[in-house]
Amino acid sequence: MRTRAELAVLVDLLRGPLREYVRETRVRMAVLVDASGQLLAQQGFSRGYEVTNVASLAAAAHAAASALADMTGARRWTHLHNEGSNQHMLLAPYATGGSDLILVAIFDRSTSLGIVRLFSDRLGERLRQIPELRGGGSVRDASRFEHELEGGVRRVMGDQA
Repeated sequence: MRTRAELAVLVDLLRGPLREYVRETRVRMAVLVDASGQLLAQQGFSRGYEVTNVASLAAAAHAAASALADMTGARRWTHLHNEGSNQHMLLAPYATGGSDLILVAIFDRSTSLGIVRLFSDRLGERLRQIPELRGGGSVRDASRFEHELEGGVRRVMGDQA
């Protein structure tokens, strides 16, 4: 768990690389979240998407894809792509040496999956070079993940959860 000061520094460090990624790929919206669903950076989100819901769902998808990768003997999952009728979504995980991050990119026909994936790989390389990400600790313990995910859901849903 990061302190508020650590989180503020990390948010500042991630803003530039994510902004550059959006500019290079022409994706419409992008977020970076950690494995517990904590929103770390966002670019281009509109009212049509509740960014905190996207963050929580990305963390859940990461946990599920990681479990499936383990079950199939894969070292880790590389990306998930969903093709909609007008918009596409790419989820990509980044192991940074201490903290797993997940990119959620939403794009349309103004760019291609190939471009989005190419620059997603480059974004991952840039993120692995940020020393502050190496000390965050990866959420690998199931009970800790569940606790943090429940906290994220409560944050998103308020009193309804």
